Amino acid sequence: MKALLSPFITLLFNSSIAAGYSPSEFKQAVVRPPLKKDGLDASQMKNYRSVPNLSFLSKLLERVVQRRLQEFLDSNSLMPETQSACRQHHSTETAVTKVYNDLLLAADEGDVSVLCLLDLTAAFDAVDHDRLMSRLERQFGLRGVVLQWFSSYLSDRTIQVVYAGGTSSVVSNVCSVPQGSVLGPRVFILYSSDLADVAKA
Repeated sequence: MKALLSPFITLLFNSSIAAGYSPSEFKQAVVRPPLKKDGLDASQMKNYRSVPNLSFLSKLLERVVQRRLQEFLDSNSLMPETQSACRQHHSTETAVTKVYNDLLLAADEGDVSVLCLLDLTAAFDAVDHDRLMSRLERQFGLRGVVLQWFSSYLSDRTIQVVYAGGTSSVVSNVCSVPQGSVLGPRVFILYSSDLADVAKA
């Protein structure tokens, strides 16, 4: 079955990338909210997870684009140096180790350290698409059909909720990067990359 389908999937993905177009069917997210934990009060909306579900093929296409994007970023040393999340050979452990080491070095020098933490819980929902596209072009050098594909990928996305046998109306996402996606976290890293420069200043 895999051998039969793979040529058609490859053709679809190559056509999407070459045309700078993300299929609209790949941008339709559905939320089927489960309870965060068994035993929680089902009448309280805060007790549900609201991660959107995307189609398998859309995530597969995103994985292909992400791999190509990451190769470009790595070969041109464009990833923020201090970014640990969503990167190969980086994790929360490397981030904590870096902060801990910096604190120890500062203490050895007799310096006073101040730790400022930002809550980015809902940050994915506040991404301005125009600003993101400008940053991808100006700061990271994405142009032409590549930039066009990302514009198509971000635009005209929809979401709806399916719960207890009912389906909500379809809502358009006018901002944000797609939650539950493969590419969303990487795009958010690029969008927020200037934070590292602000922290250094």
